[in-house]
Amino acid sequence: MPARLRLGRAARGVAWAAAAWLWPATLLAQDSPAPFITQVVVEREGRVVTDPFILNLLETTPGKALSMRDVRETVAHLIGLDAFEDVRVMQETTGSGGLLVRYVLVPAHPIDRVTFEGALGVDEGDLRRLVVDQLGPSPRAAQASSATDTLKRAFRDRGYPQAEVTARIQETHNPDRATLIFTVKAGPRAAIQDLRITHADGGDGAALVETPDLRRGTPYDRVSVERQLQNWADRLRARGYYEARASHGVLFLPDGAVVSVTLTQGPLIRVAFDGDPLDEDDRERLVPIRAEASADEDLLEDSARAIEAFLKRQGRRDARVDYDRVPGNNDVVITFTIDRGPRYRVAAVRVAGNPSVPTTEIRQLLRVSDGDPFSEETFALGVANVRGAYRLRGFADVAVTARQNVIVPERAADDERRVDLVLEIVEGPRTVVGSVSFEGHTVMTEEALRAVAALAPGRPFSEIDVIRGRDSIELEYRNRGYDQILVRSNVALTQNDTVADVRYTVAEGPQVIVDRVLIVGAVRTDPETIRRELLLRPGQPLGYADSVESRARLAALGLFRRVTIEEVAHGAEPRRDVLVRVEESPATTVGGGVGVEGSTRLRTDENGAAQERVEFVPRGFFEVGRRNLWGKNRAVNLFTRVSIRYRDVGLNQDGTPAPETTATGYGFNEYRVVGTFREPRVLGSRADVLVTGIQEQAIRSSFNFARRELRAEAGMRLTPVYSLSGRYSFERNEIFDERFTTNEDQALIDRLFPQVRLSILSSSFLRDTRDDLVDAARGTLITTTADLAMRAIGSEVGFIKTYFELFSFKQLPATRRMVLALGARLGLANGFPRFATGEADDGTPIVARVDDIPVSKRFFAGGDTTVRGFSLDRLGDETTISPEGFPTGGNGVVVLNSEMRVGVVGPLQAVGFVDAGNVVARASTLRLNELRTTAGFGVRYRSPVGPIRLDLGFKLDRRELSPGTLERRSVWHISMGQAF
Repeated sequence: MPARLRLGRAARGVAWAAAAWLWPATLLAQDSPAPFITQVVVEREGRVVTDPFILNLLETTPGKALSMRDVRETVAHLIGLDAFEDVRVMQETTGSGGLLVRYVLVPAHPIDRVTFEGALGVDEGDLRRLVVDQLGPSPRAAQASSATDTLKRAFRDRGYPQAEVTARIQETHNPDRATLIFTVKAGPRAAIQDLRITHADGGDGAALVETPDLRRGTPYDRVSVERQLQNWADRLRARGYYEARASHGVLFLPDGAVVSVTLTQGPLIRVAFDGDPLDEDDRERLVPIRAEASADEDLLEDSARAIEAFLKRQGRRDARVDYDRVPGNNDVVITFTIDRGPRYRVAAVRVAGNPSVPTTEIRQLLRVSDGDPFSEETFALGVANVRGAYRLRGFADVAVTARQNVIVPERAADDERRVDLVLEIVEGPRTVVGSVSFEGHTVMTEEALRAVAALAPGRPFSEIDVIRGRDSIELEYRNRGYDQILVRSNVALTQNDTVADVRYTVAEGPQVIVDRVLIVGAVRTDPETIRRELLLRPGQPLGYADSVESRARLAALGLFRRVTIEEVAHGAEPRRDVLVRVEESPATTVGGGVGVEGSTRLRTDENGAAQERVEFVPRGFFEVGRRNLWGKNRAVNLFTRVSIRYRDVGLNQDGTPAPETTATGYGFNEYRVVGTFREPRVLGSRADVLVTGIQEQAIRSSFNFARRELRAEAGMRLTPVYSLSGRYSFERNEIFDERFTTNEDQALIDRLFPQVRLSILSSSFLRDTRDDLVDAARGTLITTTADLAMRAIGSEVGFIKTYFELFSFKQLPATRRMVLALGARLGLANGFPRFATGEADDGTPIVARVDDIPVSKRFFAGGDTTVRGFSLDRLGDETTISPEGFPTGGNGVVVLNSEMRVGVVGPLQAVGFVDAGNVVARASTLRLNELRTTAGFGVRYRSPVGPIRLDLGFKLDRRELSPGTLERRSVWHISMGQAF
């Protein structure tokens, strides 16, 4: 008979001990050498397993002597997968005297589907959500009974007291999965037969202000009844009955349901304020009886303390607030009596006994200045700051005494008091670090430990630094795989407590090594894609930082809903399997939406001149994507967007409108279709490749254009802060509906090449330290982009173009969120000369020298993301604005922005800004003293999809468009996202 070892999932912790006891004793007791293995077979449900992933987990291989250690480790690897209910190990003697080792795997069948059958009576989606909320998306078979009871209660709550629910599990194979099937017989639904209302706080039902909207004859539904009762309570609380409560019970009878409702109306509560005045807004905020819909004693006490704290922060040191609760016949009057007392202001701050720390620094730590309202709380925090600063400098025994000297006013009725603040400091001896020593270390050198601890002789002694050094040493060891590390610190004071000798004692423990990396849950994803992101490797230390970073890198792929990394121990051995468990996200994503964009844009009036008009543009988009193609984290995406926009007319050669030459009016005149393919880690490098195809038509201020582009881009993140990318694009641009006169204002290059072919090489460098990509409060963003178009690589015209951007964000120290945002942008371009053939106005062929760049690549400014006092593209000088007022674009642009963002309440922000900039025809003519300046204000609402922005900008130097006609003074914008 073959020897057998059966190990269940519950035996994970004792698998190795069980293997040692249950393996045939004769085999262990043999004096002769252990027999050699001639064959190893792995079976699952009667079939031989050939999966390389499973076979690679075997430590018992043909040609090796049979070892219990190898058997234990193999079983540990297989159990660690958490994919098998049982692992059975058997050995048989072959005819040649060797051994055949057989592993029989009994697969677990995880439940991946929940279905319902029968007469449900309730929406199936609601039932499925109930099961998933209780058991999770992958329930266990043992939880089926609990889920059945939950469903029965749910049916009872819906009015089906006789519902029958049974559960069964249907297993499937290849892959091993299971479906949890609930069979339901809902039975008849009970209607509300009788309704009994009890007024719990006295009186009969007539004494109630109103009763809940519950009706006999309607089907019973617990959620619906509770909603009606809650609505009743909310209505009463809105009328001042803050103690209104409601509950109900139900009794099911053969012919219906009897619903018993208990109502507690409570008294009408009135809130009054006596004594010194308090603003209405402050009353609502500090006494939230209406908002909390409650008037219990805890809330009243908290409200009184909140008013006192509010007044004391304003300098009312002696503020006192009392409240009393006076019941009446049908109401309760709660009166807050406020005695705010006189206002105290800081007269002077005096510091004594501080030879080691400058007085100016102490005053900064106190955060108290002459003339400020005096707050004992703020002053106490400042004193604690001073004490902490001294201890960081090595003055462990410093004594800081604070005194308040009130200056008696000349007139007794004076409401204001002056306070002298005196800080008396007794520094005591200063302690410095004498020596730093280490004991018990064998892995790390003393120099390495000293660098990690960051504690050097001669530095001021601080207990915080000692603790920080101890924690740093422990973390460094854990990052090297020593999870049982124990570091103790000991401080010995000498020379009258002026020298501290620090000694760290290290108990290292064993180093944990990664044995195998097991990946579970990757159905569509190639395991190699996961391993590529892992920093944990077989044979290397199991480090804490590597584990955390590996989890973060897997999550950053965007392929998984959930990622966990677990350790599977090998008994007492310092080797562990790393179990990476992933739950894949859906491979296909679909999105869409509609919205409206509001802005001021240029239109052609009846005389052919530019006229600014407010325009609302309905817009919609649809997006569909597929990720993780072929399990390699490749992704394809299709994005489409369309806008209903007015298509303006072009101009004749004499500058008059030419409506007969084109289709004008509202329609789907602006659209964009973008298809992308993303290949990450191309050829095993750190670079990602993005191939993009674009077809679009857009309406600009002085022309319309259509573009077709094919682009290939490779980008690489050098560090978490720095990124580098290179791009090649091939595109065809066509301009039409030009709204400037052909002879004088349209650039020669645009007349000769209305349809231009461009072949462009680009590179970009980025440095990004922002804390939030959508609404940054700290950090900087620096980008540099260079474009090069050459005829040698297929472009019809050549040019070089560079664009620099710098944005800085800083959160100011204030009670409200205040962010100062600064931005600077500079664009320079120059065309390469070439000769081109064309026709003069009379049809005569001409050869002309072209040294400009196409209008589709020139710089424009003005609008909601550049200089907000101007309409879209309207910023420029006489070289870039036609006589009719239409922009022609230029080769040079500069834009400067400054913005203060202040949190108002909740997700609402107020913004004030100053913008400046200009666009010139030639980059060499850029002058900072010729910038146009605008200022304005706006609001931001932080919605779940990003900030919704409304800005109103004003020109600070309005100019004449024509004799007697000034520029528009203000322009407003509505859009999504921050301006920069």
